[in-house]
Amino acid sequence: MPFIKVAITVACYLITLFLMPPLTAVFGMHAGPVQVIVTESLMLLAVLILNRLYIKQHIRLLPTNTMSELRKNGVPLELTIIVLLIFFRNHLNQFLISLLLSLIVAITEEYTFRGIIFTTLLSRCLKQFTTMRATIAAMIAAMIAAALIFAAMHLTNLLSQPVWSVFCQVLYVIGLGLLLAAIYLTTGNLLGAIGVHWLIDFSSFYSQGVNSAPSVINGPVEALLKGLFLDALFIGIATFILISKRWKLLHILDNENKIG
Repeated sequence: MPFIKVAITVACYLITLFLMPPLTAVFGMHAGPVQVIVTESLMLLAVLILNRLYIKQHIRLLPTNTMSELRKNGVPLELTIIVLLIFFRNHLNQFLISLLLSLIVAITEEYTFRGIIFTTLLSRCLKQFTTMRATIAAMIAAMIAAALIFAAMHLTNLLSQPVWSVFCQVLYVIGLGLLLAAIYLTTGNLLGAIGVHWLIDFSSFYSQGVNSAPSVINGPVEALLKGLFLDALFIGIATFILISKRWKLLHILDNENKIG
């Protein structure tokens, strides 16, 4: 059953991804940031409805003490926003579009791949294994499976981007998926993973310019080296996070299984 739920979630994601561009084109939205924002928003809505009606996976978007943290860090947050607006004032339009685009992509993908897919696989592992060693092995397997699914979804970029650019993406997205899962495991909510995902995507969107063509990677060697370097970097950080053994999500899911 968990694997069926994962397959249905992936199918829902892909169907929405492929249906939205032609549908938005009917309403005059051509390829560009606005179309991507609308597509990602509707994809998020689709997986939200799917999760509510069928998957029924409890998603922890924010920490339990969110309001307390906001009150505590409200002033630094406001100052950070003001500094960013001043720093990017000469390219404010590009900054705001990149900000919105990267944020909706980060929320949609984290909700889908970490919130639903990874958590569904991890919950099944906890129900199936009782010893700590088996649980850790199953946890790592769930992380790898979710990361591979996450990376495979980027193969859809072959429709609009050069093959070697997509090859590089798929390579480093595997490591990125492991890193984001490690952050989710440690914090017990998706906020940290969304934040890291947003930061990486924002830097890419803003540096490239939302209206410019994606950077072309010249050949397989450059793509391989760049992908392997980023992979090693992300996996190294993920390993550092995991060895702390502060797996908050694991304890939350374990308690839920015992109560259930």
